[in-house]
Amino acid sequence: MSDSPARSLHDLTREIIDKIPPSQRFGTADAERLIEVAPTLLSLEDELVRGFYDTIQNHPPMAVILAGAERSAREMTLRRWWQRTLAGPFDDKYWAWQSLIGMVHIKVGVKNPMMMGMWGWIVSWMQQQMRSGALGTTEQGLAVLDSFGRLVMTAQALTAESYLSSYLETLIRTTGFKPALLERMASNEINRMIAEARSELGAI
Repeated sequence: MSDSPARSLHDLTREIIDKIPPSQRFGTADAERLIEVAPTLLSLEDELVRGFYDTIQNHPPMAVILAGAERSAREMTLRRWWQRTLAGPFDDKYWAWQSLIGMVHIKVGVKNPMMMGMWGWIVSWMQQQMRSGALGTTEQGLAVLDSFGRLVMTAQALTAESYLSSYLETLIRTTGFKPALLERMASNEINRMIAEARSELGAI
């Protein structure tokens, strides 16, 4: 087994955020904009939670993950996230929490396409609120959506990359492979898969 020290969650989170182009990261102005509309969005919490989990329950591959757990308990995780997000602050602890979600997903079986699909559902729901006028004028609503989009992108990057990083670190620590060796093995296998895929696809 590898005896290399694991990165702290905060270090991993900072590494991921630093890879995001600065103009696309969630920033101070975005935080202020979301907190301004927090009272309205908090009043819509029940609608958000109901629609979110109805969508999950209507999709068998995701519904099976919820099996054996009270829906109300699952809903509480989303409620906590919604309330904490709209209260701020968006500090290192908050973003490390988003990275932790990626690790939790490994444990419970949530895959990245599922996670991204449900982020897409939340974005669509926010767009509906904008069209209904709940977020103010069209100009104000579009500004909120712009900020929320950066929140979503940042959170997705943290969740997806921490999922992958945690998965790979688990392999390294349990198999004893050196990271460089594992990277070479993966690179060779990916090269083979690319060649096979190109042969299968042909000219497109």
